[in-house]
Amino acid sequence: MLLVTSKWIVGTAASMAMMVVMSLAAAAESPVNFAGTDVLKEQPAFLSVDEAYQMDVSLSDDGHIEVSWRMPPGYYLYRHRFAFSLDSGGTLGQPIIPVGIEKVDDYFGKVEVYYDEVNVRIPIIEQTGPLRIGITYQGCADYGLCYPPETRGWTLVPEGYTVEALAENGIESSDVSMWVVVGSALLAGLLLNLMPCVFPVLAIKAVTVLDIARSGRGLKHAFGYASGVVSTFLVLGVLLATLRTAGEAVGWGFQLQEPGFVSAMTVLFFAMGLNLLGVLELPGFGVAMSKPSAFLTGIIAVVVATPCTVPFMASAMGYGLSRGTGALLLVMVVLGIGMAAPYVLITGFPAIARRLPKPGAWMVTIKQAMAFPMFLTAVWLTWVLARQAGADAVLVLLAGSVGLGLLSWLGMNKSARMSRVWSAGFALVVAVVWGVTSVLDEPTRKETAENRFDVAAFETARASGRPVFLNITASWCVTCLTNERTTLATDRVQDYFKNNGIVYIKADWTRRDSSVSDLLTTFNRSGVPLYVFFPSRSQPKILPQLLTPGILLREVDDYLAAKRL
Repeated sequence: MLLVTSKWIVGTAASMAMMVVMSLAAAAESPVNFAGTDVLKEQPAFLSVDEAYQMDVSLSDDGHIEVSWRMPPGYYLYRHRFAFSLDSGGTLGQPIIPVGIEKVDDYFGKVEVYYDEVNVRIPIIEQTGPLRIGITYQGCADYGLCYPPETRGWTLVPEGYTVEALAENGIESSDVSMWVVVGSALLAGLLLNLMPCVFPVLAIKAVTVLDIARSGRGLKHAFGYASGVVSTFLVLGVLLATLRTAGEAVGWGFQLQEPGFVSAMTVLFFAMGLNLLGVLELPGFGVAMSKPSAFLTGIIAVVVATPCTVPFMASAMGYGLSRGTGALLLVMVVLGIGMAAPYVLITGFPAIARRLPKPGAWMVTIKQAMAFPMFLTAVWLTWVLARQAGADAVLVLLAGSVGLGLLSWLGMNKSARMSRVWSAGFALVVAVVWGVTSVLDEPTRKETAENRFDVAAFETARASGRPVFLNITASWCVTCLTNERTTLATDRVQDYFKNNGIVYIKADWTRRDSSVSDLLTTFNRSGVPLYVFFPSRSQPKILPQLLTPGILLREVDDYLAAKRL
């Protein structure tokens, strides 16, 4: 295998630049054209390099990479300028290059060249995944122009590769089977039920499932919940598609980038906590009362799940966003089905329900205890709001929460007043959202601007030749915060970065930042967290979304060892 070194490219580029100047001067003095190698009477109109040398790369059934070029009459390629380098995916053997036509060239003397077409076969000694190959070639025209060397990167994906494996290797998923994407989305939906973002709503479902499953309303309630989940995913998909069509750089969890939405969610979780304690009955929700709304519970479950991403989710969402509205909506519906499936199975089928504990007075205690995760979620969202909008916005939110507590006290156990309490509560939420969006103070605006992702600094770090670890995160992302506290901020990881000369760069997506959105799109991702390791001389490596110090160091060590960097 021939390898292309940076020193060779720089030297060759300089010499070829001189050749281009000489060639153009010669062309100006020779008003001739050509067809094949025959001289005509007009000055040539040269083709672009891609038009002159049409390249195709494919995997053959007999374990070879097939590289072919087609050229119009009068254009040729140099045999000695072919070079092939493999960045990842296995090991290649010596290229099988056919014998060319001998030619005395104005620039290189006696050489072998190819007219019309040429096919090169490269044996695959070992294949461990998608093959990333770099292909270098150079050609000239018979009358007056010699092109600089060209290097093209190409990715060859073997059959049967899953969408998650493609995403982990930074590969576009445009050729992946839709069934693989559907399976990934279904698994992601199931895994969402295990994430801490959804725990408060899991508490709601847990304290109602026993009564409902043993009553005659189990299946009806199960499908009501599933309808709420799937419908909300579908609405989010339509919003994502609409905003992206309008040119907005948005992804999974985009609504949590808005302080107004975060403040509304904070008040809602505070109200849900009061509801579980039996202090406030929410219309149509009734978790602590007698008639819980399955559909509304499904909606809330999806809304609070948006700060979390799970394995398989990022790749499925990235596929949907890259393939258009239809594919995105299909992915969102399947995500919803996956998330709702466990609850439908437990609640809707009596055989499973009969194995559950019998309802009793203990359920009241459980309901009340589950109020406190709701309050903790409200506290966390208040912290997120402080990062987004500053202390004045938090003051408005806390005042609104006190107002909601007052309304709950006025309406407690007094059903005649509840309609007025609900109306006042809705008006209070609107006032809090308006107040939060209006009091974004100047210091916070300045801090937000200063903390925007510095693309220039990132590119400078990459150009320095040092390896770079990129952490794309957000304050509202529970998975991100967990990974930072338990892994990225630990002395073990920080010392490893320092000892190995790895530059650590953090890109914050808490508020909208088009440069961060563009970076996510580059890696075919739609949300955070995203962890990318950039070696000094090889393709970047996407790391798992759930990190431990051991996983991170092992992934980086193994990748560096494979690349011998």
